[in-house]
Amino acid sequence: MRRRESGQKAKKFMVYLMGIVMIGSLFGVVFFGFSTTSAGSIKYKDFGFANKGGFWSTIVNDREALFTYLPPDVELIDVDEDLINRLRGVVQIDITSDYNDAFKEPIALAQFQMGVTLNNFNVFVRKGFTDENENNFPVIKCGYSTSFVPVIYFKSSNLTRVYFQGNCIMADASNQADVIRIKDRLVYGLLGIIS
Repeated sequence: MRRRESGQKAKKFMVYLMGIVMIGSLFGVVFFGFSTTSAGSIKYKDFGFANKGGFWSTIVNDREALFTYLPPDVELIDVDEDLINRLRGVVQIDITSDYNDAFKEPIALAQFQMGVTLNNFNVFVRKGFTDENENNFPVIKCGYSTSFVPVIYFKSSNLTRVYFQGNCIMADASNQADVIRIKDRLVYGLLGIIS
């Protein structure tokens, strides 16, 4: 009888342990990204990248820039040089999306991360939505985009691509990870790490 109870307790313990490991792995992927390299540091062109436990850090003009993905992980996302030039030299970038977009969580994360990184380079990132919303975020539409304050419109799509639509920078993502990859690709271009 005791042996049977002991065996059942051991089985329950193993099931709980496996559940904790699986949930922990899921949180690790969600919060720290899908980067393909896990080394402590790598070199890309003239930039050294250090692994900061979920982020990659590099120094640009004596200031730290943080990224989720390394340049080789995002450089195949095609971004026109004119689009990157639109972002260079501005003091504010507006980022918008639809309030109920299917990828609203990664879009919010991309907005936040882009704001933190670009703040180190004296660029303010204003976050908003394309329409009135219950959280009273600013309404930012593509039509508001100017050469002084460009608008980046993140949205879920069937394709992952970045392009101009009129004066607006469209950032279409086919999956949630691509939202963050696009954000990293745009910041790499803006800072001159990827041309």
